[in-house]
Amino acid sequence: MARGSARVREEGVRFVSEGRRLRLAAPAKINLVLDLLGSREDGYTEIATVYQTVELADEVTVSVAEGPDRTVIEAEGLDLPPERNLAWRAAEVYRRAAGWSGGIRIALRKRIPEGAGLGGGSSDAAAVLVALEELAGRRLGKEALRRLASRLGADVPFLLEGGLAIGRGRGDELEPLPDWPRPLPVVLARLGPPLSTAEVYARARLTPRRDPPKIQRFLDQLRAAPRRLPPVGNMLFGPAAELRPAIRRLVQRLAEAGGRAAMTGSGSAVFGLFAAEEEAAAAARALAAAEPEAWVCLTRTLPRGGRARAGGA
Repeated sequence: MARGSARVREEGVRFVSEGRRLRLAAPAKINLVLDLLGSREDGYTEIATVYQTVELADEVTVSVAEGPDRTVIEAEGLDLPPERNLAWRAAEVYRRAAGWSGGIRIALRKRIPEGAGLGGGSSDAAAVLVALEELAGRRLGKEALRRLASRLGADVPFLLEGGLAIGRGRGDELEPLPDWPRPLPVVLARLGPPLSTAEVYARARLTPRRDPPKIQRFLDQLRAAPRRLPPVGNMLFGPAAELRPAIRRLVQRLAEAGGRAAMTGSGSAVFGLFAAEEEAAAAARALAAAEPEAWVCLTRTLPRGGRARAGGA
């Protein structure tokens, strides 16, 4: 629903079950903090991050039926070969691990911008794993499902349950944190096409790190004053803003509007975390007016396990 501007959208989540079909929300994530800690032997970057899911979500419908062992995917707004789609790969990984026989059909309705650092593809994959595990009668169990998720991508394990959590290692070594006392309003914004994750990380490796890791400051304030907004930050912000100067401008506008503002993931989306709904709504309207080409979305934080049911069991 628009608030004050037709270009400012407010998104919620749904979970619907109908026989051998499940329709789930696949929520977006933001990185409230993202620290780079060094290179790993496996070629990945060692990170420490604070994840948070929000109500903006894709819709993922998973149907199963007797018949050939075949996975079909219909992705509205996406033009990818099936084997390059993370949701399709999630179904195939689950099929092999669980010994699944029969047909699987996945329908994606995309609302999360692709290549924005909001975890849309990873969340779709997590939703497919959750749906198939439910339809299979919890055949694998939580720990096995988490291991499958880790094989698909660093963000996928977190997005199985979402909420607020620390991610270490590649981001898949998780430590859940208590949810906020109440949902917090969040303004998301993006201007321009996706950034190359590889290019942003490559530039970060060449950039001297002037800032100390931010995660400890975040955690210290969260524990000392859980009702106050803790500081946010992202060590990839500088390298990404060099490639896309508009990122810096969007973050500055949200910060000036009173939000705790930073970039999420490797960009190009940014967020502002606010204490009050009215303040966030005003910031979203002002940003949409000041940046008429930008995508702007007003949403809220989600608690752990936040997939609200909207239909039958």
